[in-house]
Amino acid sequence: MTPDDRLTAAEWVIGLLPPEEMAAATARIERDPDFADEVAWWQERLASLLGHYREVAPPAYLADRIVAALGAPDIRHEKVRRLHWRSAMLGAALGALAASFVGWMVVPATVEQVPAPTPVRPARVLVARLAWATGDQAPAPVAIVQPDLHAVRVSGAVDVPRDRVAQLWRIPAGGAPVSLGLLAATDGQTIALRAANVPGAGSTLAISIEPRGGSPSGQPTGPVVAAGPLAAL
Repeated sequence: MTPDDRLTAAEWVIGLLPPEEMAAATARIERDPDFADEVAWWQERLASLLGHYREVAPPAYLADRIVAALGAPDIRHEKVRRLHWRSAMLGAALGALAASFVGWMVVPATVEQVPAPTPVRPARVLVARLAWATGDQAPAPVAIVQPDLHAVRVSGAVDVPRDRVAQLWRIPAGGAPVSLGLLAATDGQTIALRAANVPGAGSTLAISIEPRGGSPSGQPTGPVVAAGPLAAL
């Protein structure tokens, strides 16, 4: 795995790749286990950060400010717009990636005057890295539970038949499954939870395939395709 490959994996997770490179990287995940492992590594470490911020397109001037702050050489605008720097050394590449990611995170506060999100103490964030029940090699979803915000963020998409939906469940230790809501077909979403439904450490999160509208019985009726235990981050 080259430094360029590692940067591509990180950019795929954050969503910085242009459409053509995103499609190529997605196809590579399916055929290259080493690259898929690198993507999973980045998903695990960046998912909790992504869960705090909604995606907003950066303004045109932001890349120039980042380049100036880094003391990097001038970059043509057609490249700057992509916020996509490459380097022969992984340290320099990751530094540019971190700068672009920080710029993306501050956009809501500086451009749209959106109030900064309430900080979440690390001890109050729970993570479940789900595993495919079928042994699929594609990156499995990662769930980030934020108890203080009564929310769970699920990254990664689930392949669902056209007439079915994916449904997320919490399974308390020794208890029956409780529905947390339906998952959209798109990659990544946040589900608001009732206070009584916020799962705790030791619980298991699972995804089942259900009829449109969700399970008619209040319990999983279709196959469970992914599951994993929650642990404090």
